[in-house]
Amino acid sequence: MKDEIESLPQEPEACEMKTPHDHRIMVKALENPLRRRIVKSIGAFGKTTKEIMKELDIPDSQLKFQLDFLVKECYAEVDGEKYRLNTKDCRSCLRISSERIHIN
Repeated sequence: MKDEIESLPQEPEACEMKTPHDHRIMVKALENPLRRRIVKSIGAFGKTTKEIMKELDIPDSQLKFQLDFLVKECYAEVDGEKYRLNTKDCRSCLRISSERIHIN
């Protein structure tokens, strides 16, 4: 006998990239040089705000503003004390971030 919950159709993930608008938001997220540095700093394993501030030598208020944007747009999430990149096209974010950092 099949469980009722298993038979329900899966809802799309809230942070799933779907539209051209999502692509514009990704460009907006990564056109800011500081956000690119933050995305690269967080990397695959995540970091605390203290670790990011120390690595990038930026004030807490600036970091909080940028992290809030990344969380709101589903590019990062809070996991305990660490910020982690979300599954929303993270590989593209890191790849684009690295390419942009090397170009500048």
